[in-house]
Amino acid sequence: MCAAAATTLWMRPLYADGLEGRFEVRSADLQLKDGVYHLNAHMDLPVSDAVRRGLAEGVPLTIELDLDIERVRQLLPNSRVAELTQRYHLQYNAVSARYILRNDNSGQQQSLSTVDAALEQLSEVRGLPVLDKALISADRRYEASVRAKVDYGSVPFTLRVVMFWVNDWHRESDWYTWTLQP
Repeated sequence: MCAAAATTLWMRPLYADGLEGRFEVRSADLQLKDGVYHLNAHMDLPVSDAVRRGLAEGVPLTIELDLDIERVRQLLPNSRVAELTQRYHLQYNAVSARYILRNDNSGQQQSLSTVDAALEQLSEVRGLPVLDKALISADRRYEASVRAKVDYGSVPFTLRVVMFWVNDWHRESDWYTWTLQP
């Protein structure tokens, strides 16, 4: 399957626009619920036809969501309170003819019928528990930052060699930062 996908990707023209447009975190916030802060984030994942073809032919797509929470200090460098990397893995399953979206950290999976539905689900993070309220003080100032990265590290080595020369599959958003009010 991967050899066929590599051949298909190699034979078809590849352009450096796999994530067409701006790949970015559009909004994010942390909501306190039952003593735990939960992350909600919305990302723009503008995917080209080349990436859609690759997904349909079995090439996996992994999105990493990095979250940093720092205590802001005036005279000293900020101190990191929490750091989390959340990985989501999207791959087409030819047997079921469905797209499988898996949260690599929890193992939770969703089965979606179309690539558009899978990408829409992938672009929304809701209620991800990230930080216990006890780790931050009400009298301090904190900043939370989140960014998204497309990772092709889970792709077989033979495909990575081809994908190295194509910008379609490796992108990183800018950090989206906001003030956390405890």
